[in-house]
Amino acid sequence: MMIHTFAFAGMDMEVHTLLKEMIFYLQNAGFDLLKVMHLVMRSTNNTTPSILVADELIKVFAANKLFDYAIDVINQVREIGLQPSIYSCNYLLNCLAVANQGENLARLFETMKNFGPSPDVMTYAIMMNFYCENYPGTQKVSIKEAYKILKEKREKEISLSAATYIVWLHGLCRIGCPDVALKFIRKLRYENQSLNSCCYNAIIHGFFAEGEVSKAISVFDEMSNSGITPDICSYSILVSWFGNFGIIDGGLCSIQGMQDSNIKPTPINYNSILQGLCAAGAAKIAKDCFHYLKDSGCKVDQTAYNILITEFCAQGDLNSADELLEEMISNDLAPDASTCLKLIRASCDMGSVDKALKYRIMMVQKDYLSDTITCNFIVKQYCTDGRVMEALHLIDEMVDRGIVPNLFTYDVIVQQLCKDINTKKALELITVMLKRDMFPNVTVLNTLLDGFVKESHFNKASMLYMGMLKLEMTPNIITYTILIDMLCKRGEVKKAARQIKVIQAHKLFMKMVREGMSPDNICYTSMISGFCEIKDMSMACALLLDMQKREVLPTVGTYTCLIDAFCKLDQMDEAKRLFRMMARQNISPDVYIYNCFIHKYSELRRMDEAQRLFDRIRETNISPDLVTYRIMIKGYKLVKNFDLAYDMTDEMHRVFNIPQNALL
Repeated sequence: MMIHTFAFAGMDMEVHTLLKEMIFYLQNAGFDLLKVMHLVMRSTNNTTPSILVADELIKVFAANKLFDYAIDVINQVREIGLQPSIYSCNYLLNCLAVANQGENLARLFETMKNFGPSPDVMTYAIMMNFYCENYPGTQKVSIKEAYKILKEKREKEISLSAATYIVWLHGLCRIGCPDVALKFIRKLRYENQSLNSCCYNAIIHGFFAEGEVSKAISVFDEMSNSGITPDICSYSILVSWFGNFGIIDGGLCSIQGMQDSNIKPTPINYNSILQGLCAAGAAKIAKDCFHYLKDSGCKVDQTAYNILITEFCAQGDLNSADELLEEMISNDLAPDASTCLKLIRASCDMGSVDKALKYRIMMVQKDYLSDTITCNFIVKQYCTDGRVMEALHLIDEMVDRGIVPNLFTYDVIVQQLCKDINTKKALELITVMLKRDMFPNVTVLNTLLDGFVKESHFNKASMLYMGMLKLEMTPNIITYTILIDMLCKRGEVKKAARQIKVIQAHKLFMKMVREGMSPDNICYTSMISGFCEIKDMSMACALLLDMQKREVLPTVGTYTCLIDAFCKLDQMDEAKRLFRMMARQNISPDVYIYNCFIHKYSELRRMDEAQRLFDRIRETNISPDLVTYRIMIKGYKLVKNFDLAYDMTDEMHRVFNIPQNALL
């Protein structure tokens, strides 16, 4: 009763507030809103209050996205012989458009045309906006439906405003038809229709978006020649697109045109020019332009500094970036979080972790939240500089500030600790990870596994591998390669024990293959090296053949293992065959392979062949090393050719700057 009393008194706002509170209360209490609405609508016989209540009900439901109830109110109003106002229907239409309720929107529009209230200028504007600006889907524009609205509006002789034309022109340009839009606006101009700069702005922007710069400039000139004065948006479109296309002269001329027309350029206009220069890689010219504008009294903002600093960071010119940062701060402008992050990353890329820390402290002072990735840059640089303890302190600080280190963070530090031969500390760090509910992945554990192997902690490596299996972690090709290399390594062990280790390595190798992994040349080389060590050349050659079948290219290291083994077994024909195979595969032998042959020929007292290979080394880009000279000297002494041994010794002293009295 109170609602209708307020309605009768014309107190619209009070009616709206009461209905809103009532609906929220009833909805939370679980009442059937349809029945309640029915009672509210029929609780008075006075027409005017009922229409006002209905209008406010429609608005309340529409504003709160209860569209079905709003539409039902319209239907109930019609059932009692009344008509909702055009204002409430337009309000509902607009809410449906904003919510992308296309089907309900079209249905309500058709209902209004058939049963009232008749659509007005605002109705058609809402529909045109929806189809040209807010249409859901990938295309974002339904030009066919928009054209129907435009045609219908003309047929009903509803006055078309410049705003309607602007929306239509925008729609055409958004689907890539600025030429059609230009023809349309020329027709309107011929019909003496009301046009303004916004109509032309849409087309200018459309041509620029299609990359047709000359046509965009032509439309701008046509607008001016038609007696329509370009506004700030017209010039801003020119400046922005000229900047995007790197047409800096055009952008500067447009800014001059603004000033000549008593239009004050905005910082956004200047920023477009700076952005264009930076995109063209002309950061120094952009900086000069920036200072020229600044000295000319133009207002520069935070964005201008950020643009320049970002570009100098990208070019690795940290000094210029730092100068601009200092200047920025002196002008009471603060860099944004994104710029600080770029400064940090650029500093780390340039190897300047201390500068990176300075910028990070700045972020903390400005309450900017640096992310994990940015902190990882600093952690990695710390490790590169060998400052692992500082990297660990940074991780603790990250945790204190709510920044969660990820697996990459820990992996970088574990790698450096293992590189520093400190697997004990690396293992402690993994314990810290577990306490922080972060389980190391196979990459982190592979790093530790490799560290144990390099420190010759073979038992620890084996225990770590068994632990991975117990935790149902799937080893990858790197895991297997590390273990195979460990088992095949040279060591002071008995022959029988070495054979067992190589067989174990081969079992891992076959397991890896069964699991669908493709061994790389590193894994094959380790395995071949193992079999060469135990003089099982049939298996070593079988693996080489398997490499070829799998199209895995052997390395010079692979051939070194095989040639060295065949030379030691006095199977020189096989060694030579492999040497020729290298040549066919365009694999250049290194000094170690030549040393294998020279050493064997020296043992066999075939110094002519040893000397021939020695001379071949000197003819290539490969230089004999100390081992080569010592082999040759020993060989000449073995065949009692002391003159050549002396000459070779003298040459070695000269080549390697060894004092004559030094003991070798």
